[in-house]
Amino acid sequence: MKRNYCPFKGPFHDSYSIGFQLYAQGGINWRHRTIAGVSWNGEEKEAFFFNPDGLVLPLTPNPWELPEIIRKHAVRREFSSIHGHGHFAMKEGRRAGLSQFALNNWVTYWLINQKDGYSNDPHVWGQFVDKEIEQEKGISERLYTDLRITSDLSEYMEGCLSDRRNVLAEQHRRRCAEDSKILAWLKGETPPPLFASVQEAA
Repeated sequence: MKRNYCPFKGPFHDSYSIGFQLYAQGGINWRHRTIAGVSWNGEEKEAFFFNPDGLVLPLTPNPWELPEIIRKHAVRREFSSIHGHGHFAMKEGRRAGLSQFALNNWVTYWLINQKDGYSNDPHVWGQFVDKEIEQEKGISERLYTDLRITSDLSEYMEGCLSDRRNVLAEQHRRRCAEDSKILAWLKGETPPPLFASVQEAA
């Protein structure tokens, strides 16, 4: 028996808590965790969300909120279409067995433009780092004054900015490694452990 209400809020439920999300303009977007589009069956309330590479994401749709998200974000659509491949995609046998009548219930919506960039790209990440460093300059200058630090200002600033760059570089390395694991998992491959050692995980 189908529910006539949704047990969770939001347009979709991320049951694995991977962190899948819609593209955030001006924010951090990891390629394999970004929802690029959705194939939606409005009759059966079934959906297949996919990332920019067309890999289907393991998300459960909220049939009451998803149509509004589609209305706000869709940049193009294709009728009688089910998009996506990978481990969580519609199984080939089922797709091949769909009649034209059943296929007509499906519409695929793309929610991002192809030109949108991802933080996996060093150029995109570099732009983010530049903004972060500019903010760090202002924060460090205020702290230098407020705390009445007596060391040389330029040396103090250089140390603060270097520390911030190192933190961001490590964050990028770890997030890219995690995204690579997610990519393998979505393909149906078994990725190696995220952390090579207990010390790295700490």
